[in-house]
Amino acid sequence: MDYKETGRGENRCSPHNLGIFAELGNDFLGILKNLESNSLNYAAPEAIYYAGEPATGVYILRSGHVKLFKTTSAGKDQIIRVVKPGEIFGFDGLVSELYNHSAVPLRQAEVCCIPVASLQSLGAHKAEVERLIMVRCIKELQHADERLLELGAKRSAERLASFLLEWCEGVAPDKWTPLVLSRLEIAQLLGLTIETVSRLFALWKREGVIRELHQSIQINDATQLKLRSLSN
Repeated sequence: MDYKETGRGENRCSPHNLGIFAELGNDFLGILKNLESNSLNYAAPEAIYYAGEPATGVYILRSGHVKLFKTTSAGKDQIIRVVKPGEIFGFDGLVSELYNHSAVPLRQAEVCCIPVASLQSLGAHKAEVERLIMVRCIKELQHADERLLELGAKRSAERLASFLLEWCEGVAPDKWTPLVLSRLEIAQLLGLTIETVSRLFALWKREGVIRELHQSIQINDATQLKLRSLSN
């Protein structure tokens, strides 16, 4: 990706190099080269934005992970999604004036921020770019719906087993996967208590189903974990 120093530690990022826009074709990619955007770096617990703030930018995660969460009236945080590299978030500005949730990096994150106002500079091409963004957003919302259904239908152990399988998906059995969420954050994501998450981790490590080392996880027995992810 191309960069141009813009001051205050920010870099100019080039949206035409982001995978999300690859299907637009060369004509559109040329237009995106001049789209105002910034590459920004964040480190936990610094917030990218908070719920209720003006939704002025759309974000694409370049590296790291970002947790999206809402705070209940009782002051408890509920994680609604963990954003992975290449995914889009903060798209509230396309349909609303305020962000509906808060976004905070897990450890660190580098994002490409596209100001909603700058999309106006695309003129007649604005609708096509927004359509592509919204298609990606809809896919993420569908995934969130599936997770909510899973949370309602599965018991504690089944939820955690499903999460670990999805988190380590595509990783070879003998490889380690960084686990950037704490026990508390996993509990907030799955609608469990931290005591339940800690107990299940300890049990499965004793049974040799999983291994954990230096905030990384390895699935030793995928067959057993898959069985524990299934609703009875």
